[in-house]
Amino acid sequence: MNNRQTKLFWKRILFTFTLLIPLWLAPGVASALSDAQCFGCHGQDFDEAAFKETVHGPMGCTLCHSEAGEASGMHPVPLAAVDCGDCHGEIAEVNAQSAHGKAYTAGDEMAARCADCHTTHDIFSPDDPRSSTYPLNIPATCGQCHEDDTEMTNTHKLRKEHVVEDYAMSIHGRGLYRDGLIVTATCSSCHNNHDVQPAAEPDSSIHRDNIVATCTECHVGIGQRFRESVHSPQVTETDKTLPVCTDCHSDHTITRVDKDDFRQVIAEQCGNCHGHYSSTYLETYHGRASMLGGSETLAKCSDCHGAHDIMPSTSASSRIHPDNIVETCKECHPKANASFATYYTHATHSNKEEYPRLYYSFWIMTGLLIATFTFFGIHTLLWLPRSFLERRRLKREHHQNQK
Repeated sequence: MNNRQTKLFWKRILFTFTLLIPLWLAPGVASALSDAQCFGCHGQDFDEAAFKETVHGPMGCTLCHSEAGEASGMHPVPLAAVDCGDCHGEIAEVNAQSAHGKAYTAGDEMAARCADCHTTHDIFSPDDPRSSTYPLNIPATCGQCHEDDTEMTNTHKLRKEHVVEDYAMSIHGRGLYRDGLIVTATCSSCHNNHDVQPAAEPDSSIHRDNIVATCTECHVGIGQRFRESVHSPQVTETDKTLPVCTDCHSDHTITRVDKDDFRQVIAEQCGNCHGHYSSTYLETYHGRASMLGGSETLAKCSDCHGAHDIMPSTSASSRIHPDNIVETCKECHPKANASFATYYTHATHSNKEEYPRLYYSFWIMTGLLIATFTFFGIHTLLWLPRSFLERRRLKREHHQNQK
């Protein structure tokens, strides 16, 4: 190597060294802690191997705990709270406007924060069964605050009680816990995950105006039929409150619709809006047999009118339209014909205006029955003294003949 090459070599070394000096002296680089150093102190608290498998594992400790990365020696104790919004800005903005975020901003230290739902270091993908947000684990995660007798439920006036217990016994909960169907609805399916809002908020996923849209994210076909039914605001213009999914199925205690515990209350549920028709149904054979503990196969309101596709009888698509009523009856009565279908399902003797013949027939027969029992009742009462006298006379004659 000649002198010129030697001088050029050293100039390059000096130039490189000059560039590196600022980097070596920069805070957080020259003294940045490695994950190995972090676990050297905190290995008893955290499993390094498990942490490496989390979503944050490949990024290292100091990405979140920047103070540790900037420390010139031992990091400050305690470290400042991690701001998840530094990386998850959009989610943080949504959460800040949620019920949880607003409560925390208002000074409620018990309001749920990111770590309460996602944990601090064991943050796995929602598809990982180890994740606190894995479908099978979501009810337990939400139950940390919303289950009965938690610190939150004892200090805050939450609207609902027994929510986790009720959910576990519902059709959704049984599907999740008993059958392991992770596609079934969990808390976040209805309430959202980060944009959790009270039901009274117009933007809430569980507001009355949004319930149908929320439920039909899973029940698409049913939602389509409902939107075309008489209960849909798109079909019926009225000042009255139209029913939504939770009015008939409830929210956390949703049961199977083909079992007694649901079918036995159908008339009562429909009666919340259609009281007159519910009461007249209960006076018919179908209704009385149901009240006496009849089979779940006995006709209920939805068997004749439909469940989600209810239409007025004047609509050609209605199950009780004259062109369709026979086929509706045949579902239970295979031999039904046009004559059979003339049966007045809700006919009642108390309705003089609509059913005068039935009204007067009832009272004539009732009057005849009362008159008959009254006449023979009086006859029996009058005959009793005569009967006693006659028995005494016969007894006296019997003793005389014995002599």
